[in-house]
Amino acid sequence: MCGINIIIDKKGKLTSGPIKAMNLATLYRGPDNSDFVAFQFKGQQIFIGNNRLEIVDRNVHSNQPFHSADKRFSLTFNGAIYNYKELKKRITVDEWQTESDTEVLLHWMIEQGLPGLNELNGMFAFAFYDRQQHSLIIARDPSGIKPVYYYNDEDYFIASSEIKGILASGLVKKEFNGTQVKHYLQFKYVPKPFTFYKNIFELNEASYIKIEAHDFKIKRYERPVAFDTKTLNDETLVHTCDQLLGKSVARQLVADVPVGLYLSGGIDSTLLLSKIHSLGHKHFPTFTIANSMEEKAFGTNDITYARMAAKKFQSEHHEVMVHADMLQQLPEFVKTIDQPIGDSALFLTHIISEDAKKHIKVALNGAGADELFAGYNRHHAYNNYLNHLLHKDVAIKLIKGTYNILPDGGNHSLKKVFRLWNKFTGLLDVDPIQTCLNFSSSEYFIERNAPSEEVDEEKSYEDISYYLNYCLRNDRSKYLISDILALTDKMTMRSSIEARVPYLDKELRMFVEGINPSVLLKNGRKWMLKEVLKKNNGEEFLSRPKEGFGMPFGYWIKKPSNANFITQLRNKNHPIYEWVPFTTINKLIDLHLSNTRDCSSELWSVLLLMNWYEKEF
Repeated sequence: MCGINIIIDKKGKLTSGPIKAMNLATLYRGPDNSDFVAFQFKGQQIFIGNNRLEIVDRNVHSNQPFHSADKRFSLTFNGAIYNYKELKKRITVDEWQTESDTEVLLHWMIEQGLPGLNELNGMFAFAFYDRQQHSLIIARDPSGIKPVYYYNDEDYFIASSEIKGILASGLVKKEFNGTQVKHYLQFKYVPKPFTFYKNIFELNEASYIKIEAHDFKIKRYERPVAFDTKTLNDETLVHTCDQLLGKSVARQLVADVPVGLYLSGGIDSTLLLSKIHSLGHKHFPTFTIANSMEEKAFGTNDITYARMAAKKFQSEHHEVMVHADMLQQLPEFVKTIDQPIGDSALFLTHIISEDAKKHIKVALNGAGADELFAGYNRHHAYNNYLNHLLHKDVAIKLIKGTYNILPDGGNHSLKKVFRLWNKFTGLLDVDPIQTCLNFSSSEYFIERNAPSEEVDEEKSYEDISYYLNYCLRNDRSKYLISDILALTDKMTMRSSIEARVPYLDKELRMFVEGINPSVLLKNGRKWMLKEVLKKNNGEEFLSRPKEGFGMPFGYWIKKPSNANFITQLRNKNHPIYEWVPFTTINKLIDLHLSNTRDCSSELWSVLLLMNWYEKEF
């Protein structure tokens, strides 16, 4: 909905130039109104900026920064509070100035303070300032949908919705953080709280920064307790999920501007469209990325299933064709990103958002469904590993011996099946935690990682649910936030579109997180959502194989028109090869171009990093 920018000038010497520059650099996040305020306190100054994207209550009185009537409290807010009307009934205010969720959030924080964060149902990143106490609270939502980045030294504290905002202040030295390259190559993203810039950090989900005078602290706030679903049978689980998803979609359709849906034709987005249709929305705008049929072995078959869904649920359907020549946009594209996310969905989300902004200002999408409902191929593979191979070292070695015997480098119909077999057999490990991490990794850049939490060996040795829970938590707290949600926020906001994610509704998420992971996988991947889709008249979409939202880069990079990128990748003098192993990349190029292996994912992530580094440093 907006972009937030904050500077605390600890020496009290700044002019308004830096905050204006921050707002200008992130104006696309909220082009409808841009403003800032400045306050002084005992030799310090605080600048609070906001770029507003008008979604709810488009009245100018809802512009930000938003202040209490007595001017003591100020708020700059990015996101949406979906239960703001319910919260509003619990707040004591003599006269409301607006109909916005912004005003409700301001008064909720005035009355409830930090404990009130647990009752917010929405996506948010906001800064709440108490002028009398010179106290600043910056908070991020529990699901990590909306980002906050920050920098802190003896002179300044700076925070923004984007790294671009912090850099635009001119107060931070720009230095490449090469220590994160290994993680990026393995997982395709930089892990929170780090970034590709030294001394610039990302605030974790469900966390807040509190600054009072010279006291600075970062803490997690308590998340709501998951529902107890142990006694629920399958029918009740499906019914409850159906009801909660319906409520979530209804809440997230509320807007005073046009709303649409990014439709892949997969289970997640098709189910959202069926819910939207059942709520009475006819000719609802839907948007799909389409590639040619000859490229579908490298891309997706979204176009076929999305057309089916659009016809069945009567949407106003838009198709955005992608083609090999688009790859030449890469040097310009990297100018739009904060830092690389080596997922080709980053580029595709940019393309689809640029088209969608001609028609809508809010876009619903299916992000979060796979992480919550165990929908990835790796979840299914890991469940099979735990049930059949846990601690069976000899069997694991035998299966690993079949690695790479199936050709997955060509453009044939079984390419994706072969690639999955090669990937998962090659990444098996006798250690179940390491296997979990491997299944989320690039097979060519595996690093043995210490578990992110202390493993209870006595409890977990034969406890399949323990490992499944670890696997899903790992995806929900890392991959979902740092890859899927990060690229969704960055690329939609770049086109001045607010992305909403109904599967991460607070009530629905708490319900699903209370379900034993073994139950989530007992009838196959995402069986619960499939049953809900069947109840919502979408049975013909249940048999579609799982495909990611990926562009046919592997096909495009082989085109003579894109040979310049192969030349770039083979340039061993490129500065990025100080951190990236050149011999490995050169080998991957040979494997890919000879149709021996499909190395498109790895080559894309490196190519993106190279072009971004050239632009930035």
